Formats: sequence, C-alpha cells, structure tokens
Amino acid sequence: MANLIGEAIKSLRRARDISQEYLAERLNVSAQAVSKWERGDSMPDVAMIAPIADYFGVTADVVLGIDRVKNETRITAYLAEHARLGALGFEVEKADLTVAAYREFPNDWRVIQKYMWTLVYDPQITEKPWGSELHRDELHRLCARVLDECTVDDVRYDALSILGGLYADVGDMTKAAETVNRLPPYNTTREEETELLYERGTDEWWPLMHDNIRRHVDMTTYRIRNAALHSDLPPREKIRILQKAVDLIKLIYDEGDYGFQFYNLCELYIWIANRHIELGEYDTAFERLDQGLAYGRAYDELPLVSRHTSFLVNRLEQNMMNITSGSPQNEIARELGYLNGAFYDAVREMEGFKAVVARYEPYAGEKRRG
Repeated sequence: MANLIGEAIKSLRRARDISQEYLAERLNVSAQAVSKWERGDSMPDVAMIAPIADYFGVTADVVLGIDRVKNETRITAYLAEHARLGALGFEVEKADLTVAAYREFPNDWRVIQKYMWTLVYDPQITEKPWGSELHRDELHRLCARVLDECTVDDVRYDALSILGGLYADVGDMTKAAETVNRLPPYNTTREEETELLYERGTDEWWPLMHDNIRRHVDMTTYRIRNAALHSDLPPREKIRILQKAVDLIKLIYDEGDYGFQFYNLCELYIWIANRHIELGEYDTAFERLDQGLAYGRAYDELPLVSRHTSFLVNRLEQNMMNITSGSPQNEIARELGYLNGAFYDAVREMEGFKAVVARYEPYAGEKRRG
C-alpha cells in the first residue's frame, strides 16, 4: 500500500514539475516526510490524504493508488491481447488496439513503447518503415520524451533504435550513428550478461546458455541470408552461401527439432530454388521448392507448445504464441502467394512447378494458433 501511495504522490508531483521541498511546504510537512512517502518507507497519515488530493485536484482514490491498480489490470489485459493478435498475424487489429490503449494510457511507458512501433510499422501504410510523413514528427516527439523522462531501459533502447532509423531514412547518417552508438555494445546484452551470472553447468546456467545459442543461430542465419541475397555474386555462389545457413541450422538442431527454424529452412530452400531458376536448372529448382514448402508445412503443423531435444537447445521450450507473425495466413498460404509473383512467370506453366504448387495448395489457409 505504501508503494502505491508513494508512487502516486511522486507521479502527481512530477506532473506538476515541483520539488519534494516545494510540496512539503504546501502540505506543511517536512521534505524528509515526502521523500519517505515516495520511497514507500512510510505512508501519510490518513488525515493527510484529503489535503494531498485537494492540492493536486484529484480524488482520494488517485492518491491511494486505487486507480493505478485498476489501470494495471487493464494494461496487463491489453498487453496479453497485443501478444495474441501479433501471434495470429492480425496486424490491423493489433494496431487499432494499440492506438486505443495509448489514448487511454498516454503516460504508461509499456503502452508508449508498443505505440511507437505501431507508428513505425503502420499496417495501413504500404511504404517502407520509417518513411511515413504522417508519423515522423510524432515519432521524434515520443522518442525525445522517452529519452528525457523514461528510466525503463528497454523502452529507452527502442526509442534510440527508432530515432536512429528516422535519421538514417532522411540521410542524416551522422546523427543516426551518434544515436545508435548510445545503445549497449554487442557483448553486454542482457542475455549475455545474465548467462555470466551463474556458474557453468548449473541448472540455472543451462537454459540461459541454450537460449543464447538459439539467438545466435537466428541472428547468424539472418546475416548469412542477407550476405547472399544482397551481394553481386553469381547465382551458384549465392546458393553456396545460402546452404551455409541451412547447414548451421541442421548442425545445432541435429535431431530435427527445428521449431521456429522450420520457417527459416522454408525460406532458405525457396531462395535456393530461385537461384536455380536463374541458372535454368529447373528440375533442381522444383526439388528445392518442394523441400522448402515441406518445411513450411511442418512449421504450420507445430503444436502450440513444444520442447527441443537437440543437446545444444534441449532446455528450451517453444510457444508459438510468443512469435509475432505479421500475417493471419499460415506459412504455406504466404509462400504460395509469393509464387504468384512475376519472377515465376518463366516456369509457371512447367509441369514440375505446377505439381509442387498443387501438392501444397490443400494446406494453405489461416493460422491454427490461439
């Protein structure tokens, strides 16, 4: 109770932009008393609640933190629904929910954090992220507010990330670099440092170490993919590079318990298939396309919760509801949609291509999550 009242008084005082000493003088108490209230070391006398509420022009419920408890319940429910909609790929609905939550709780840092990312990746805008003239000024304002007022590290880091992207988008690379250089260095992440807290080989250490392996596989796969796709290498060399990402995944998840990596394998094999199409090696291309879609189907059929079995990740559980998907379609439907693109016009009427598409069309649909 003391913490709720103290936090309420601190919030009200900061909103007025007054010092503890100033508030103490107005309430005819000592500055030390106000300090103790705000720290939660003590509570105001019952007789002080009405004067405090009267001074700030709020109800006694606000001072007692009762409204805050109600708000916390609503915010917690909002965050859970935000995660659910994200996992199901309902991006428009998730954005609408976030805007409504921000209107109701414009001073909650968790809500502000979600709202900033909604402005960055507005599902109603088809242009690239960061590029919306509609949201750029508001994002600058929100990022500045976070960096000036917020003490929650995760929210501050997101603000720096967004702000760096905003500067880069308009070509101000000096400010972009200065901004992102305020983020922690690569080797001092929360995940890395937490693993180092525990003695190696202990029950606490194993899942942390396994989770860091998983993260590094994800990040390295992503970078290998980009190295191949955004290089000027010939198609066969790109295939060789993409295969390295496939081999990395299979090296770590050696028992085939790929989990989310089913998705990455699906994408990688389809990119490999595309390079074979560029080479005119159509039979091989259709084989790789079939392999990719088989992994996509396996991803769609994963249970909601599963546990890895490979030694280097076997302390990890995967919950599909924790994965933001970006589309209500399942992976097969999404990939078959891409196959309607102009890139495949040259092979669209080939029997091998049509056979692969026909094999997986029955599995296209919406996600089975939730």
